[in-house]
Amino acid sequence: MKKVLIISYYFPPSGGSGVQRTLKFVKYLQAFGWMPVVLTARDADYPAYDETLCAEIPGTVKVYRAPLFEPYRLYRKFTGRSAAAATDIATLTLDDRHKRSWPERISEFVRASFFIPDARIAWLYPACRLGKKIIEDENIRLIFSSAPPYTCHLIGRKLQHATGLPWVADFRDSWIGWLSTPQWRPRPARALEKRMEQGVLRDANRILTVSCGVKEDLLSRNPDCLDERWALLPNGYDAQDFIGLPVLPKRQGLTITYTGSLYGNRNPHYLLKALEFLQSQGNPHVDALRILLVGRVGEAILGEIADSKAGHLFEHIPYVKHRESLAYLQNSDASLLIIDDAPANRGILTGKIYEYIGAGHPIIALAPEGEAANLIRVNRLGWVAPPNDPLAIARVLDTALTQLKNNPQRGAAAAPERFERRAQTGLLAQLFDELTQDAS
Repeated sequence: MKKVLIISYYFPPSGGSGVQRTLKFVKYLQAFGWMPVVLTARDADYPAYDETLCAEIPGTVKVYRAPLFEPYRLYRKFTGRSAAAATDIATLTLDDRHKRSWPERISEFVRASFFIPDARIAWLYPACRLGKKIIEDENIRLIFSSAPPYTCHLIGRKLQHATGLPWVADFRDSWIGWLSTPQWRPRPARALEKRMEQGVLRDANRILTVSCGVKEDLLSRNPDCLDERWALLPNGYDAQDFIGLPVLPKRQGLTITYTGSLYGNRNPHYLLKALEFLQSQGNPHVDALRILLVGRVGEAILGEIADSKAGHLFEHIPYVKHRESLAYLQNSDASLLIIDDAPANRGILTGKIYEYIGAGHPIIALAPEGEAANLIRVNRLGWVAPPNDPLAIARVLDTALTQLKNNPQRGAAAAPERFERRAQTGLLAQLFDELTQDAS
């Protein structure tokens, strides 16, 4: 069985959405003739933890962990935050008053100026040292790196240069200027980051993206890299994840569930306005509605919900383990998707869309015209409304709630098999086979 080195910062016990794609590849690759060997971080500072995901790592898979320095621990001390605070939510949900405070301004300047391409850059050399040893000891045939963080691609590139092995760069998100990256950097820092991005796209033997939008964004800055190396491999759902889920108590009325994080511009502001409008119109279905927000939600968003006349329709369930999150989905009448309207977001296909598909319930999507909206319409998976138009959202909600009320057994169309994680891993293995044959 051929061996592939999988480089991923996010790996169990990490929780959250960023871990799922790589974990499922590791889970299923052996069925297609490839033995994964994982290089990940030791004592990493993850935004969320889910030790139950460790059970999905096959016992035959070796996992190596390279040490790293985590600057976010210093960031918490410097800004007076709790040691348990999730830094992604903390930094992306700051109000203007906190953004102007001197600890936050200094922290953001340091992050933008010196941590290039991201806060995990200190992991580069320890991971490369360990990676070279793994390649030699394990007879590795191919290198696969998944980002963000983009330091993973820098590790993959250095190992490719050192060993001559073929390398696949997998982009779950685009890079420069993306939502989770600094929107501003000093000119020298931005120039260095651009050279890093260009180097990765130039040297990778294959480039995978989860959506056409990610590919288009990367190529918008690097048009010379458009060639036959690119491949689209979207996220997906694992059918096994939905087997044997706990049955949760059914709430009265209709239940719509959102899973994942809400912060910054990705928030239910216009959904609240739409619900308030339906309340004012005496809509017969609204008062029996329950909207569950399962995951990490910024304090400002929770405050806005509490202040709204429609706030009593919401229930926040803090971050739970992955299977419990799926149980909430499976025990709902519909799933809620929120994608804020920004040019880059029109090409986003978030991982949660596919888990919504796997849950088998229709999707109520507040999303701009783009890939997510097209996916839902083409596959007849639910309803779509513009995310910033309360009246349009109200119309879609009224239609959805009426149909769900009149037909409680209504489900979405059958989940397309091409979105199943095992099938997608088979496609990845085919790509690996082609690369190693070319290398031979």
